[in-house]
Amino acid sequence: MIRQAKLEDQHEIAELSYIIWEDMELPIVKNFDKAQVITWLEQAITQVPYRTFYENVLVYEIDGDVAGIIITYKGEDEMHLEKNWMKLDLPEKVRDIGTPLPLKEAEDNELYIETVAVFPQYRGKGIATQLMHYVIEEHRDKKLSLSCDYENNGAYQLYQRLGFETEGTIDLYGHAYRHMVINKKNAEQ
Repeated sequence: MIRQAKLEDQHEIAELSYIIWEDMELPIVKNFDKAQVITWLEQAITQVPYRTFYENVLVYEIDGDVAGIIITYKGEDEMHLEKNWMKLDLPEKVRDIGTPLPLKEAEDNELYIETVAVFPQYRGKGIATQLMHYVIEEHRDKKLSLSCDYENNGAYQLYQRLGFETEGTIDLYGHAYRHMVINKKNAEQ
């Protein structure tokens, strides 16, 4: 079942977000232990409208457990959401490295798919595909975008099957990503 995230989903959302941040090799993940980063992510999910804020998250639930998530927001809101990280009660050493994701990934006229993540024990069951289909159907009238690491062929094939096309390349945190879009015509109207 796909549903809107709730405050009580904070730990699962944080764990899945951490998996993505770890893959991206973000400075916050490199410089602090996982438990600390998870705690700060939980705060960002529940306390301030950050990228991972629970209102931006849909969860896929199986037997009462969160199996996967998808995080979306308007491209025009991206950097405002990012700046909200600094509103959290963070140690000075965290503030010193700045916000976790300081680079703009989305165009202003897009609905950006920030994260699609599934816990390892639930992978291979089509959960990511179902989450993506849900967002695509709910937002048929909008141009949707996402960033796909050139090294992640499985995700790239999924996004292509769903109808996403590569619009360009973006360098994020030392990795090359495809900027992929769907419903492009809706942004041109």
